[in-house]
Amino acid sequence: MSGSMLARAAMMRGLALLDRHVPVVGALARCRRGIAMLEFALVSIPLMILLFGIISVNSVYFVMSSMQQNAMYAAQMVAQGTITAVNTGTLTSSNTGATNVNCSPLPATTKAEYYACNGLPSWATYTVRTSEVCATPSFTVSISVSATAAAMADVFKFFTGKTLVVSSTAMKQGSCP
Repeated sequence: MSGSMLARAAMMRGLALLDRHVPVVGALARCRRGIAMLEFALVSIPLMILLFGIISVNSVYFVMSSMQQNAMYAAQMVAQGTITAVNTGTLTSSNTGATNVNCSPLPATTKAEYYACNGLPSWATYTVRTSEVCATPSFTVSISVSATAAAMADVFKFFTGKTLVVSSTAMKQGSCP
């Protein structure tokens, strides 16, 4: 028997086994279109896992980048004196406490939290925390979001139960108010 005849005989034995145990797969394996459909089904599952993984990781990095940029901008605006108010009121020597604000709805444009929230992706809910330290004149902006909400296509729950937090501190020019 030649090599090709042995291969064909082995393939026929394999098809007979498939037919006995899984008749639909055995029937598909006997025709070319069926083999192509079977191969596509086997290859598409890992490709879909890879695709959804790429989408979710990229959306998390995009959200983190946007949060970091906004936190830096808001901290700089207050440190330079362009913005002198937070959600609890104007920054004074008696009002240097921390604030916690949700970004939805957007705070007023005269508040530091507005600049921390403006332009963040809309598919997640963010929390902004601001604080001023007078011992070393500085202003800190922290933004947090649930990682599950940030990952748009987290089909396999890689980011479940995690929180993304970015923080930016800018030194104030001069002293605290």
